[in-house]
Amino acid sequence: MAHEIDESTGKAAFAHVGAKGWHGLGQQLTEDATLDTWRVEAGMDWSVKETDVLYKVIDGEGNVNEKAMADRRLLFRSDTHSALSIVSDDYKIVQPREVLEFFRDLTESRGFTMETAGVLFGGRKFWALAKAGDSVKLLGEDEVKPYLLIATSVDGSMSTVAHFTSVRVVCNNTLRMSVGGNNDSMIKVPHNAIVNPDLVKAQLGLAAQSWDEFVGNISLLANRKIDYDFAIQTVADELKAANKIKMVNADGTPYTHSELVESSTVLRRIMRLYNGEGLGAQYKSSNGTAWGLVNAVTQFADHEAGAKKEDKSRAFERAHLTDWAKFKVNVADRLLEAA
Repeated sequence: MAHEIDESTGKAAFAHVGAKGWHGLGQQLTEDATLDTWRVEAGMDWSVKETDVLYKVIDGEGNVNEKAMADRRLLFRSDTHSALSIVSDDYKIVQPREVLEFFRDLTESRGFTMETAGVLFGGRKFWALAKAGDSVKLLGEDEVKPYLLIATSVDGSMSTVAHFTSVRVVCNNTLRMSVGGNNDSMIKVPHNAIVNPDLVKAQLGLAAQSWDEFVGNISLLANRKIDYDFAIQTVADELKAANKIKMVNADGTPYTHSELVESSTVLRRIMRLYNGEGLGAQYKSSNGTAWGLVNAVTQFADHEAGAKKEDKSRAFERAHLTDWAKFKVNVADRLLEAA
């Protein structure tokens, strides 16, 4: 499959405002579209159903007996009847409509506007993303917009998650925003618990407050020039923490900064993006700055980290939900600590 967007009904389960997104797929909506319209056009107008997990046993006389697993349920789609997963009895289902309904009061009275929503991997995951306020231009030219993302799964692969994220307009780089002292910058609700929308919103805090804090942080990074060797060491340290790089020669002596770059294709590519190959690298906010390094890391993690075709197909997950998403935050946090 060339992408992760669900097309099991014959229509791309993806809706968006503005220019077309992934692979030119999906339905384009206006900013004033209702959530009911979003539910239909984003391919989320179905529900997750459950049934017994059955299996057949043949006795010694050749008779076939049907039995059910006592502590497991099979989840399937109400529209296509496609099986989605087998889960335990205590698994709490989050329905596609619930992901969109999370935004109802935010869009009706808090100034949020829906931006994208859709279904991934045949219905196993779905998400919605809304713009959470006005954008900011760093040093007058580098535009960054705030968003709120809600995503979940029905196959046990991830919790229900909510987090604020920024999108840099020039390259669509994304970066999670920390909220309420939450170092992981993400609210997670496991599937053995019921999602309480009001509680999640309370944990997220006020969007304006979170955005103002984030803007202050990235403005600090955009105005901070950094040494090239410091940039290499910063990224290398985080790659080492993520077990993605070796820092020493075979004899145990530490690599020099140039040797570090030569030893790691990931680090080498990130530094090339930082040195001018990255989108927006020519902006004053990025040229030789900590913010430029954050965006070099982000461009690699969001758009290039999947070297294999099957990895590239999971671009949305990698940008928002995986260890690569956390890696971006860690680099930004490290640079802020040094600022």
